[in-house]
Amino acid sequence: MTKLILVRHCQSEGNLEKFFQGTIDTDITDVGFDQINRTAVLLKNEHIDVIYSSPKKRALKSAKGINIYHNVEIKTDERLCEIDAGLWEGILLENIQKTFPQAFDKWKNDPANFAAPGGETMTHVYERVKAAIEDIVSQNKEKTICIVSHGCAIRNMMCYAHGWSIDRIGELTIGKNMTVNIVSFDDALRPHILMEGYSSHLEN
Repeated sequence: MTKLILVRHCQSEGNLEKFFQGTIDTDITDVGFDQINRTAVLLKNEHIDVIYSSPKKRALKSAKGINIYHNVEIKTDERLCEIDAGLWEGILLENIQKTFPQAFDKWKNDPANFAAPGGETMTHVYERVKAAIEDIVSQNKEKTICIVSHGCAIRNMMCYAHGWSIDRIGELTIGKNMTVNIVSFDDALRPHILMEGYSSHLEN
């Protein structure tokens, strides 16, 4: 069995200030640092063979924090990055809702057909993270892999793990920062969800 631990990055400046980050390389916050420590303890006794991360600081710092108890190789993969939100990036969410009401409604209520002005379609995100997971799993058979990525990207990964097409992504939430999901893959590399949306370790 191959096991995949999917972790959303910790709280970042964009999460705190409530603007759309997308491809912007924001740093982490003090709360994010605490979230990393809590998640590192949660996964301390989990055998991990390798860690893959988005190259963005908020993800890579989260990956390095998890790795403090494992000391394994961390590999970065651009395909694990967040959705490219085009003209929305760096804009407060409340202002996006006012300026782009129709596109914002799709983001909230019809994400399968969403694309920010000048940005990436949700379908493209689904296809690139699906390809990344299939490559990573096929290269690490019978191992336990940790992937640290972003909210929308992981939402797409979990849609794939459910065996769903992009049309059903609206049934899933993005989840809190440092939420943990675990998916196993059989010999035919078919995904099976073992844990979804776990965040109890983040509660006080």
